[in-house]
Amino acid sequence: MKLSLFVSTILALFITNTAFSENNKPSSTHNVIVKQEMEVMAIDRDDRWIKLKDRSGFTKKVNVGSEAINFDQVDIGDIIYVNYAETIAIKAFGADAISAGEEVESVFAQAAKGQKPAGASAIAKTVVVTITAIDLKNSLVTLKDIKGDTKTFRPRILSNLKKVKVGDKVAISFAEALSISVKKGEK
Repeated sequence: MKLSLFVSTILALFITNTAFSENNKPSSTHNVIVKQEMEVMAIDRDDRWIKLKDRSGFTKKVNVGSEAINFDQVDIGDIIYVNYAETIAIKAFGADAISAGEEVESVFAQAAKGQKPAGASAIAKTVVVTITAIDLKNSLVTLKDIKGDTKTFRPRILSNLKKVKVGDKVAISFAEALSISVKKGEK
């Protein structure tokens, strides 16, 4: 049973890779990941701001919105951890492979009242647009969204213009995640 599952998985990967290579449509992905650790140097609870210092010694005053329900739990010397990740993926498809449209999903969570502040949010959005014009001479492509709005771009990889045609679809996916937490500082 395990061997049969293994073989099926390998075949699925092989078929998927073959399909992508036969498709010969361009795709690209760009990722950004940022981790930051900052110490709380000063707090103004009335005006809702804090002054933070990162490991390099750079300081910054940050306004804190009313959605931070546990702002009163932050103390001078506390450490704030920020994690941020972003991915943008672009993939071209044949005209009939997918339908134009848009899909958005998001989530948000935060610490319970009275705890050290913490929160996380994530959003993922995919927009599928249609190629309506390709200008090889000027290296431009025009895309139309489901509402009928058009925008003209210069692709980052110019040779990709030769791999698509008018009527093809382009899926543009964007995902972003952010988490912030506060830990008691060591004194």
